[in-house]
Amino acid sequence: MTHAWYKGEGAQTPWKGETDPDYTDFRADKKYTWVKAPRYNGQPIQVGPLANVLVGYASGHPLTRKWTDTAFKTISSVHDSGVPGFNLTPEALQSTMGRYLARAIRSAMLSDLALEHWQLLTDNILQGDDTTFNPPQFPSHECEGVGMHEAPRGALSHWVIIDKGSFTNYQAVVPTTWNASPRDEKGVPGPYETSLIANPVVDPVKPLEVLRTVHSFDPCMACACHTFDATGRAIARVKIL
Repeated sequence: MTHAWYKGEGAQTPWKGETDPDYTDFRADKKYTWVKAPRYNGQPIQVGPLANVLVGYASGHPLTRKWTDTAFKTISSVHDSGVPGFNLTPEALQSTMGRYLARAIRSAMLSDLALEHWQLLTDNILQGDDTTFNPPQFPSHECEGVGMHEAPRGALSHWVIIDKGSFTNYQAVVPTTWNASPRDEKGVPGPYETSLIANPVVDPVKPLEVLRTVHSFDPCMACACHTFDATGRAIARVKIL
């Protein structure tokens, strides 16, 4: 994994990157962003419940299949599409509403896993394993470490370099960094921008469809929506704090 727009030349791994923004005063005629552009094998990646459910379903993960099929069956049974035999399919998840549905599916999956993990914890305690803290042991030489977690918003990773027991570099790559990623040095857009391509907007002055789509990623940041006409004239600006 690499991160574009760290201090230094080209993309670097978070271990080697140093967050040192090239700050300038605001200039209305220039584009701007404070979000980095992480890439996996050179490609932008969408993270979060939708990605989790799609990968799990495609790989045949039993719990993902169980709750996704249940959701599809329930929605298909009550959806008035006017099409006889209408059935929801995984392809329909690649949408704004698909991201919201994926959150519900993930919640149902985690409710099952919570009971399983609670039982594992109880069994360990009953077997005498009641340890709650393991003191860290740092080597004297420099070492690199990374911790990854599937947070509610998506993949979260923390990258650290430790030398003689002290942190010399620390970087966090959070889910919104992946999803809100701007265009990289090759001009490749991130998930937010990609999801808005060909997204219909009924009223450009009140671009609710754009807000709904971006909000379906559950952004961990304040955001604003700007709409322009084909000539670049500003139509509207909506701020969400």
